[in-house]
Amino acid sequence: MPTDLTRENARASSRVSSRASAPRRRSEKSRTAIVTATRELLLERGFDGLTIEAVAARAGVGKQTIYRWWPSRPALVADVMLEDADKILASVDHTADLSADLVGWVRKLVASLTTARGLAMLRILTVACMEHEDTAVKLRAGFSAPLHDSVRARLIADGINEAAAESAADAIVGGVVYPILSGVQHYSRRRAEVTTRIIVDALTPGRWPRA
Repeated sequence: MPTDLTRENARASSRVSSRASAPRRRSEKSRTAIVTATRELLLERGFDGLTIEAVAARAGVGKQTIYRWWPSRPALVADVMLEDADKILASVDHTADLSADLVGWVRKLVASLTTARGLAMLRILTVACMEHEDTAVKLRAGFSAPLHDSVRARLIADGINEAAAESAADAIVGGVVYPILSGVQHYSRRRAEVTTRIIVDALTPGRWPRA
């Protein structure tokens, strides 16, 4: 049977555990507020207009709380943008039709990047990469590289040699991203689809009927 000492030790342990969990809950709440504030301010002001002071004010935290998790403004932006990037990144389907698989993937990518939020994210990622090399490395690894590698892997799976697959993946992803950055108001999904079909046709002449 539990003694008075055992019961008191259990109560003391419970109090310690409760006190320890409270800072964790507050920290997570602060972190969520910072991420939300950063995302909102990026959409409102863009990368150049975002400041740590503005994020802190909107999140209701001190600047040191932000710097506890992120050493710089670009590092904060990178983490927030990569959270959104996860909603865009998708692997290419692997069916018997290479052209249809890649066109379908491009169609979904265009739909994501031509929304107001997707376009803002793409522009912010581009600017952030130019400001801070460490951030650029992180963004390339978390966003640019997965896009490229997904297309490259699908081409290689269909028997395209690695060198050609590498260049073709550059062309397919670039054929979506560059025109959107240049002027989304004149961009169409059909343009991306045609570009992709041209590249696939050049890699696999005579294998696929033209749509």
